[in-house]
Amino acid sequence: EVVKRRAHGLGVSALVALGAEDRNVELVNSESIVSQIDSGQIERLFNLSTQLSQAAIVHFVTQLARVSKEELELVEQPRIFSLQKLVEVADYNMGRARLDWQKIWRVLAKHFVEVASHPNKDVGMYGIDSLRQLSSKFLDKEELANFQFQAEFLLPFESIMVSSPRVSREVKEYVVNIIAWMVENKKKNIKSGWKTVFRIVRAAALEAYEPIERSAFSIVESIVSASYEILVENFTDGIQALLEFGKCKSNNETSLKAIRHLLSAAEKLASKTKDEIHVAPPPSTLVKELSGGTAISDVSRHPAEQWLHILRGLSSLVSDLRREVRSEALSGLFECLQTHGSVAFDEDTWRMVFNGVIKPLFDDIHHQLQDQRKQDGHGGPQDGHRSDGHAALWAAQIGPPTCLQALTALVRLFEANFASLAFLLDDVLNIVRSCITHDSEAVARIGVEGLKQLLKLTGEKLDDESWMKVTECVKQLFTESMPVKLMTVEISTSSEAQLPFRREDVVIQCVVQLLLIDMLQETVTQHYGHIPPAGIMTLLDALQGSFEFAQEFNQKIELRQTLKRMGFIREMRQLPGLLKQEREALSCSLKVLFQVQADARMSQGDCASKGLERLMRLCTTVLRTYVNKERILQEHADAPASEQQAADGAAGQDREAAAVEMEREVMGLVPIISDVVMRGLRDLRYEQFQRHVADLFPLLCELTIVNSREVREKVHEVLLRQVGHALGVLAPAEDATAGAPRPEVIGS
Repeated sequence: EVVKRRAHGLGVSALVALGAEDRNVELVNSESIVSQIDSGQIERLFNLSTQLSQAAIVHFVTQLARVSKEELELVEQPRIFSLQKLVEVADYNMGRARLDWQKIWRVLAKHFVEVASHPNKDVGMYGIDSLRQLSSKFLDKEELANFQFQAEFLLPFESIMVSSPRVSREVKEYVVNIIAWMVENKKKNIKSGWKTVFRIVRAAALEAYEPIERSAFSIVESIVSASYEILVENFTDGIQALLEFGKCKSNNETSLKAIRHLLSAAEKLASKTKDEIHVAPPPSTLVKELSGGTAISDVSRHPAEQWLHILRGLSSLVSDLRREVRSEALSGLFECLQTHGSVAFDEDTWRMVFNGVIKPLFDDIHHQLQDQRKQDGHGGPQDGHRSDGHAALWAAQIGPPTCLQALTALVRLFEANFASLAFLLDDVLNIVRSCITHDSEAVARIGVEGLKQLLKLTGEKLDDESWMKVTECVKQLFTESMPVKLMTVEISTSSEAQLPFRREDVVIQCVVQLLLIDMLQETVTQHYGHIPPAGIMTLLDALQGSFEFAQEFNQKIELRQTLKRMGFIREMRQLPGLLKQEREALSCSLKVLFQVQADARMSQGDCASKGLERLMRLCTTVLRTYVNKERILQEHADAPASEQQAADGAAGQDREAAAVEMEREVMGLVPIISDVVMRGLRDLRYEQFQRHVADLFPLLCELTIVNSREVREKVHEVLLRQVGHALGVLAPAEDATAGAPRPEVIGS
């Protein structure tokens, strides 16, 4: 079927189908008209377009593009005569003044983008080839200084790659091949055009089509390997292009190479930044950009912006699902900071890196884990919604290991650059705290381990003010992770009642309490001499809060039985309890308090008296609790069998459960009393012991008749050394070092 545009009234036309007879008439008419027109005159018309004025040539090209568009409207019967003439006119007029040519090119560029989108692939390829020819000739001309004509001339190629969804992949692949040819053959002539070239290859990386990605990446590698200065002059666009290749899912090797090129760019930038960092103007505008303001367009204002392009890019790749890419990006990010930060970053730059890169990195990791919890139905309505594969994979296999690697790298970075980063201690502690308080047990464990390593590596470098920040943070963590929801349950005998809280949340809090106690004990063991007295007392307050809460909960047998009936810790035979938290907090408190008594620093102020009073109060409480419960258990064991058999039914079971729990408590107190309390009292200075002997001596006497032989032996040592000293009878093992401080008591 043949169609032709015909007029229907004034200014109205439409495409109509022609029959066989009409086609013959059209053919005869066409031949008659052609025979009467001199083709040479037609060619002369276009050749003389160079003599048109500026306004006239723009009008001429506009109308010619309009005719060309009409000729191409027929998909099956397109005509390219006017398109050919547009190319010729553009060639003839390329010698015009740059500003005149710029106006002509804006008309032509728009039309070439439309041609590239033509449904007929051959027409699109012809249009792209025409662009190639014109581009080649234009690039042969020297670009004027301070002008961006090349960037605008190549803009149609970018528009075809980015804003034309109808363009076929074959046409886009041809565009990439043309750019590759230009880079290879016109490299010396390209100046402002590099910016557009990088944008074109970036758009190619977004195609998710391996042949196009491969060709485009070869362009980037060719540019970077030939002249790094090209990347420096077009830093933002070049880095963004590399980042898109880092995200390419079709080829892991391409992504890894892109990351290596980013790290190489960082090395080059570091050498450049060293000379600029001390003369850079204040980064006030960049700080505004980090807080959500307008971004800076002039990259020379502060070297930090160029660093942020690289570092943010690497950070964005950390969430990639591919292990190799994720690991390479994360290690590369912190390696870059470790290697170049100390020599190329000033205080402002470090602060911007923390606010703009490191904090968002951890926020992103936590956010993705939070999304997974919501999809699993734990954080939102219980609608049975199942998570997709990616979210489940992130939560199970990617999120926690990534968080561990990131936090470990951050701690090492902080320790290695402590002199430069000490002012960021609050920020580091906040990141660690966000991990510890996370509602994923794996991340919470990672957070506590990170805090432990941070204090292990930097404890000797922290001053008193920094230690006070650390101890206050630890105390706050103890408070925030206290499982107070356990106390909100109403006592009930019904087995149908539901828990008023999410079980996993409370379990995680219980785990964190134990981990914090262990971390605190290791920290005090290693850095006791560096922690100021006020900091020691703050840590003791934290331990006391943990101990008292656990002790109070453990004494509420009916509450624990209710929790058991509600299904809390259903898999355990024993009643839910915080016995280990109580024991560990108590043991750690006692060890620290005994060490405080031998610390000369504590003699200043009221720390010594407060510490001794707290120690003796805790010792007497523990000993009295042990003696009383041991006596109750002995009476229960000595009770006649008839009395025990009479206690049947629910009440009897409850009493039996209470007896079992009491026995567990007593057994747990034995090592604390023998290894911590008795050893500490034995090695306490006589003056300190004598001050509280009136309270201690009756309890020591009670302990001589308890069942535990281990406890009795330790009591024997205390009586010989301390009471024997008061009576003038020294213990056989007494020597000159008996009253000396025992620095190893914490780790004993």
